[in-house]
Amino acid sequence: MARALMALLLVCGCGGDGSTSGEGDASSGGVTTLSEQYPADLGLASDPAVLFHDDFEGGWGKWDGPSADTKYLFLETDSQTANAGDKYLRSTVTTQHLAEQMYISSSTRVTFDRRVDEIYWRFYARFPNIAANPHHWIRMAAGTENYQSSGLANTVPSGDEGFWFDFDANNNDQFNFYVYWYNMRSGRCNDGSVVPGCAGDQETTYYYGNVFRPPAQTPFPRDQWFCVEMHAKANRVGSSDGELSFYVNDQLIGDYRPGNPLGTWFRATFHTDGCDFTGCADPSPFEGFDFRSSEQVGFKSLFLDAYYERDTAANKRAALIEKGLTVSDEQTILYDDVVAATKRIGCRR
Repeated sequence: MARALMALLLVCGCGGDGSTSGEGDASSGGVTTLSEQYPADLGLASDPAVLFHDDFEGGWGKWDGPSADTKYLFLETDSQTANAGDKYLRSTVTTQHLAEQMYISSSTRVTFDRRVDEIYWRFYARFPNIAANPHHWIRMAAGTENYQSSGLANTVPSGDEGFWFDFDANNNDQFNFYVYWYNMRSGRCNDGSVVPGCAGDQETTYYYGNVFRPPAQTPFPRDQWFCVEMHAKANRVGSSDGELSFYVNDQLIGDYRPGNPLGTWFRATFHTDGCDFTGCADPSPFEGFDFRSSEQVGFKSLFLDAYYERDTAANKRAALIEKGLTVSDEQTILYDDVVAATKRIGCRR
């Protein structure tokens, strides 16, 4: 009965409590999604729009790596826990693991058989415990055929080589994009520039991912499967018409494209929930993304990467305890029904 109810909630686009929230309506914009064409995802993997599909029912083998269980990743068989079928992927990093090693990446990776200018990526996730969320979570990389440098911190990628974004969950269980591209902004100056003597000059130049966090998000439910789908569109070279958006349970939550939303840049963050810092400019329409300067740069690979850093995890854990929560020593994330495609996928029907 519980699994049937959860399936109904996912179909309706509701949160675990039956609620929805976000910047848009649950809608495919009149476009037939792959999940509507292929109920229960049966036959979906053979659609020409699909770049990658893994429901983990066939075991390891579809990913470039790993090809078997690791210290932090485990292929599990349990029909009562899986989102569908019998199998799912479990990532577990413990406080003891982090005591032994400061940085841990619990990650799969796959490179597509072709690079594309527009991509959709759907997966199901479940966070069974109350625990610190990853320092950074999953990643989508774009690049030339030989580009392999996505994920490098404090590094501005070359526009004719590649760009990437993480999709992160903060300590309030809310999502944001964390984006690296050749026209990204620095945290040095209030306006994102790096000119010495600028307003708010931090007197050191650094480039960490630019943050896009939609306001008024309902926190994702713990110990329930939920469906995430991202959409990314590369710009036409010479234009700022690139896009990023994401849905949770088929509800549009964040949508960043030319002219939308209204917001204010301050340092390396685009604020759509108001900007109260000294030096904040008035809100204006988002200009869109100029992700690349070469058409040879296209979306090429994805990573289910739960990346943890010892001190950050400890700080997040302490903040949760201060809220009166009972916090687990196991930072566990479950994954199932992963699809990447060149058209809207939608949650399983």
